[in-house]
Parts: sequence; C-alpha cells; structure tokens
Amino acid sequence: MDPAALTQLAQQATNILIPALSALCIAGKPAVDKGKEVLVDLIYEKAFEKLGSESGKRAQALLEKISPKMSASLEKALTKVLRNYHDPKAEEELQQEILNLLMENPGLVKEIEPIVINFNVKNVDQLALGNGNSSFSFKNTAGDQYIQFINYPGEIQKNKANQNNLRHYTPSTLPKYSDMLKQFVTENRSEELRKALTYIESHRTLLISGVGGVGKSTLARALIDLRPVNVPEPFWFDFNKNQSAKLGDILEKLASYLKAPEIASFKDERREPGKLDVDKLTDEFQRRSEIWLIFDDLSTVLEDQYFADSGIELLFSSLRHNTHNAKIIVTSRTLPIFENGESFIDVIENEEIEHLNGLRTDFAVYYLLVNGLSDVKLEKLIKLARKIDGHPLALKLLVQTVKKFGVDDTLEDLNLYDKNKEDTIKKARRLFDKVAGDEHELLKRISIYWCPVGIRGIKAMFTKKTSLGAIEKLIDKSMLETDNEGSYWLHPLIREFAYDELEDKAEAHVLACNYYLELARSENISDAEKMQSLVYASDHAVVSGKRTLAENIISDFFDFVDNLLPKIHSED
Repeated sequence: MDPAALTQLAQQATNILIPALSALCIAGKPAVDKGKEVLVDLIYEKAFEKLGSESGKRAQALLEKISPKMSASLEKALTKVLRNYHDPKAEEELQQEILNLLMENPGLVKEIEPIVINFNVKNVDQLALGNGNSSFSFKNTAGDQYIQFINYPGEIQKNKANQNNLRHYTPSTLPKYSDMLKQFVTENRSEELRKALTYIESHRTLLISGVGGVGKSTLARALIDLRPVNVPEPFWFDFNKNQSAKLGDILEKLASYLKAPEIASFKDERREPGKLDVDKLTDEFQRRSEIWLIFDDLSTVLEDQYFADSGIELLFSSLRHNTHNAKIIVTSRTLPIFENGESFIDVIENEEIEHLNGLRTDFAVYYLLVNGLSDVKLEKLIKLARKIDGHPLALKLLVQTVKKFGVDDTLEDLNLYDKNKEDTIKKARRLFDKVAGDEHELLKRISIYWCPVGIRGIKAMFTKKTSLGAIEKLIDKSMLETDNEGSYWLHPLIREFAYDELEDKAEAHVLACNYYLELARSENISDAEKMQSLVYASDHAVVSGKRTLAENIISDFFDFVDNLLPKIHSED
C-alpha cells in the first residue's frame, strides 16, 4: 500500500477509535495507567454501550487486531486520548502511532482494512459483507486464509477496485491553516465560533456570509478543529478552485471521501448523474452518524443568487430537503436561491445566516502592529483600522500601502472614499490599485487562472516589460499567494479586481490554454492530472472564443480516456 493510502487508513482507524475513547471518558471509567489488556477491556465494557452496537463493535474488532502488536508508545497515545479526548494533538499522536504500527506490521494492514472501510461488524468475531448475507469469522483464521478472503471475488474485490479509481479526496484537500492563524482566529473570532458551534448543534444547515476577503473560509476552517469529538474530519469542496465543476465531479469526490463507490456508479455506467445518484448519497448519510460537509465559496457558481448549473442545484436542494444526518456548512457572499424561488436558508425553521463583519478594532490594530507598523502612532492605527472596517484582506493591503506611501497619504485617500460613501470592497480596491505598482500588468494577466498553477503558468503571462523578480515582489506585497511548494494563486477578491481591469482577456486565456496543453504533454504528470489539464485547457479555449480549438482539445480528452480504460480494467 502506498504511503498516502496507508496514512489515510491510519486516520480512518483513529476516527473509529476516538469516539470509543471519548465515550469511555463520558462513562467515567478510570481507564488510565492500567495496561493495555485492562484498557481494552474497559473500552469493551462501557464505551460501546454509549456508542451503540455497530460503531462500538467496529472499534472493538479494530482493537482486537491492534492489541497483540500494540507498542508502548501506542498504549501511551491511547491513554493520552483517554485523559483529554478533545485535544487535537493527542488525536494526531494517536494517528501517527497507528501509522507507525501499520508500517512496522504490513500484515496488519490486510487485517484491519476491511474493518475501517464501511463494513458492519455483526459481532466481535464476525465481519458482514455487502448486504449481510455473507460473513467471515475472525477466529482461528490463518494468514493465508485471510488473504484468500480479501481477494475473494465479489463485493470485496469490487469495492477494492473501485477505491483505486476513486482516490480523488484526501485530507490535504483542507486549506492550509498555520498555528499562528489558528491562534489569531480563535481569539478574534471566539464569539462567532461559539455562535456557529451552538447553532450547528440544533440545525442542519449553516450559511456563513460576508463580503469577499472578510474571512468566511477561515472561520469554516477554524470550526473543523472545534467540531465534536465523534465527528470525523469533514469533507471540504472549494468552488473557487473548481469553478467548472459539475454534479458528477462533486459526487466522485464524495464517493471517495465516504469510501462508498456506489455513489459514483454513474461513471462506470457511462451516464450523466441525476436524482437517483444524489438520493444514494443522502441515503448513505442517513445510514451514518453525524458528518460535516463544507462547501466553500458557493457564490462563485451562482448567477445573481441563482444556481448556474442545474446538477449542483439538485445536489443542494436534496441536501436541503432530504432526510439525512449530515451537517451542511456553506460559505457564500450571497444567499443561494433555488429556481422555484425558495431560499437555501428557511426562516420558517428559525434558520439564520452567520454574517461576518471585519475584525474588531483592537485586533485589527494588533495585526497592523505585528506586521511592521509598530512605529505608527496608536491613534493613526486606530483610524486606519476603522476606515476599512477591520476587513482582513484590506488589512494586508493596508500594511503594504502605508509602507510604500506613508500613513498620512493613505489616510487621505481613504478619507476621500468616506466622503463618497464607498463601501469596504471599494476601499480595498483603492488599496489594491496603489499597492500593485509596476507589477499591475502581470497581476491582471495572472487573474485569468481560477485554480492554483505552477511557476510555468505564472511565467506564461510574462511580457517583455515584466521585471525580474516580479513574482517575489507580488508575494511580498501580499498580492500573490504561494504554498512554497510550487503552487501560486490569487486571493479571490484580488483576482476579481485584477480580472475586471484586464483589457485583452482573450489573449490571456489563449496563453493559459497553451500552458495547460503543454502541461498535459508532460511525461512526469499522472493520468488524472493530464485529464484535468485538458479540461482546463478546453475551458480557457472556450472563454477566449476559440471554439474549434476547444473542440479539438475535447476530442483529445476523450481519445485519452478511451486509451486509458483498458489500462484501468487490466488493473482491476
């Protein structure tokens, strides 16, 4: 098993054990410092009563497999979770110890894999397959027999083959969240976080709204670390980075996340997904305990509050109205409305919108102080923070503006906007215009990318006038974001400003199309990356008006898929 899959297996095992351990704490049993045999027995005795038979016995079956090979460090990690089951560091440590155990004992992987990938344990010693008509006994089973069972043709083999084709969702899908940002958000947004967590306890749908750049995505990311201990790591889908996504793309990722290949069966059947497939999804959510789905920047795919794509509207309408146990968290600048006029948020059911405003003045001033403006008088920092209403992105731009033009000139500019009663976004735009400087033209051309790109994608937008070090300058000015691992992107609000000012959009989209075509021809990318590059290339060709080019690219895409299918079937 490759390292990524092994890590995912360790995480799934952790997600099964954590509720059992937390339930034991709730039961009040003194299960620490007693040795692994007593520890496991105590979990069997009380925790499973709290969890219910299915979840409890999955954890029990998992522990039975792990216990004989349990190291002292793993036992210590389990004990640490028992002492403080909502400590994220303890959870991380437990996951790492399970990963270490699996790496040291490859045979154990085969033993625990069926337990953690969506099968029901009918009793401690028996694993149920498929619809429960077949079962396999764990007792007195030799290793060779167990391997034969894993390779048994039918439900297991089909599930395993489908999993190899559905590795489209990994924990890395979650946005980057540094310790510094985590601390800042937790302190500054404590009231908003408390309110959101309280609200989601009694409601199924949470909509976080606010102007662009105010911190909606960051608040949603912060909620993940504060979720109830029995809720597994949530599903995260960023519409801003997947603006061309269709219903099938989202269902595929959800099928991978849930380890439920049947949700994406439309792909094998070579048909467009529809209501039947969405109903399969909500049925799966109904069978499970609470799970969180986070859809970030939904407004990216809305047109005047309405869904631009009927398939995506079907998904959200079903999540809104069908019976299930999932919690839906959406960030959006605007309130989504369905075609029939119904709102995504139902005031009749006492639902509310979590509307985010800017940072409080004291935190905004602190941000300016720690980011290089400590020499500016406090009264002027307060004025600056209030002028932009503590808007987080505007604060980043403000730091650079003051450093370049001085505090008095910056205040004077903002005062002019006050007189014209301009809103926060327009003030942020004014700061954007001042900061962009000589790199303004490059910034506008980069804005045609709606997903992170590599350095070659950025350089594809260079002109003869582009200065050396332009990329570094844009990063220093907080205009261009990077993960320092080769990917670059613009903040959605900055991209919007820059794209509006781009005069020759068609030329820039052609350059982007050529970049993705070259990327697709590269030998060092995966088949999935190649297909994605061809999709992006065709999208840019369409936007640029090159219809024939777009048709040729789409033809190449289907030729590639046709050639790939025999390879996939041979691996199955």
